[in-house]
Amino acid sequence: MCRLFQLHRSGFYAWLKKPLSDRALEDRRLLKLIKAFYVVSGGTYGSPWIHADLREAGEQCSVKLVRAARSASAV
Repeated sequence: MCRLFQLHRSGFYAWLKKPLSDRALEDRRLLKLIKAFYVVSGGTYGSPWIHADLREAGEQCSVKLVRAARSASAV
């Protein structure tokens, strides 16, 4: 695979061992909350309603972020 993408093996394995960024960890945490609110709603809530629930729970995010997270994870 490294040959296909013209990468050095050492660089590829260093990238694999790199920890997740703070943003990636925050996105995972937010996605878990989004999924939880979606399940609690019986699968009927859309992004605006999930966003409202997140705001009530004290989270600060935009409707666009909720929509993007839902579409990326197929929720």
